[in-house]
Amino acid sequence: ITKALAGSGYSCSVALKDLSRASPFFSDHACQLYQAPVFLPKIKMQRPIVCLPDALLLSGYLKTVELQGLLQAWTNLINILNPSVLIMDYSPTAALAARNHPCRKIHVGTGYQQPVAGKPIKDWHPHQAQPELLQRQEDMVLATINQVLAIQHQDPLAQLSDIYAADYTLITTPPEFDLYADRRDGARYQSQIGPGSLEASVQFKPSQRPKVLAYLKPGHPRFTDLLRGLASCNGNVFVACPQASEQQLQPLLSEHFQYSTEPVHLAGAMAQADLFVGHGNAGTTMECLLSGTPMIALPILLEQLLTCQKVDELGLGRMIERIDSAQQVTDAVNGALADSELQQRTQQYAMRYQHLSKRTLGELVTELCGELTQRAG
Repeated sequence: ITKALAGSGYSCSVALKDLSRASPFFSDHACQLYQAPVFLPKIKMQRPIVCLPDALLLSGYLKTVELQGLLQAWTNLINILNPSVLIMDYSPTAALAARNHPCRKIHVGTGYQQPVAGKPIKDWHPHQAQPELLQRQEDMVLATINQVLAIQHQDPLAQLSDIYAADYTLITTPPEFDLYADRRDGARYQSQIGPGSLEASVQFKPSQRPKVLAYLKPGHPRFTDLLRGLASCNGNVFVACPQASEQQLQPLLSEHFQYSTEPVHLAGAMAQADLFVGHGNAGTTMECLLSGTPMIALPILLEQLLTCQKVDELGLGRMIERIDSAQQVTDAVNGALADSELQQRTQQYAMRYQHLSKRTLGELVTELCGELTQRAG
């Protein structure tokens, strides 16, 4: 986004939670980096997180004094930078701080953490909804927010989703993967993120076997079985696993199993692949499906589970929520590679939504910023 904006003459400032590895991503275009105000204490719940209010209660919204400091820091940063347009992904405190700032506002995200202003918050477990718990948690968050707003002599929020009022909301998935699709009016759907600038290309070895591309995290609880299952399948496998150690992958190296522990450019390889294996990250999943490539989905996190369930429900891949053995992985991969109907459905899905990939997210954001600044002028 910032590269496209800078290329069109905009002056960009970016506030990030983690600056430790940010510099290389912004080195080829003018962009000012800032530390985003963040809540540092590590708090855990005694049950799984089930909704946005849960996540906020763990991020500084439990106590008035804690949110007051965060909100003041965001307000100061926004006032100092004084943007014409404020672009936010998952940035609820920035959005709250900008309520009374005259800047135009754009929300960008997968929809999972972008509720619809004026509409009820959704449970992140839609198949096991707990409406009473959701309401209780939202009431707690609202109470903290409104106490802070009262101290600052600002009007209270009627409901939590009011934070997400914006000029535009951009959702980076097709509508089927947007948790709030049934409640949105006027959202822009755009799934082409744009090419990475730092990643190496994926190199499959020459082979008659079908190509299997995997992007994995070593934090998966059955990571070893997952790797062994891939190494034993009928495919020509390339595993990208930037956080893994050589000791985990090197023993499996063969003519039909290659790997990289460095970041790779997945988008270029996705169209070559006959099957993608991943954890359900929204970005890589959309690259996969909109390239017409079916998926073996192995969720780790809750948002990934929702994405993987939808992949399975739409018949665009197969979800393995829990791995019991390496053979289970091998059988799933071999079955997907042999399933011509699966391949056909995924290619038809890609054709249906090819219009979402005709331009990049950065190009669309730049266009909308132009509209907003022209309107303001």
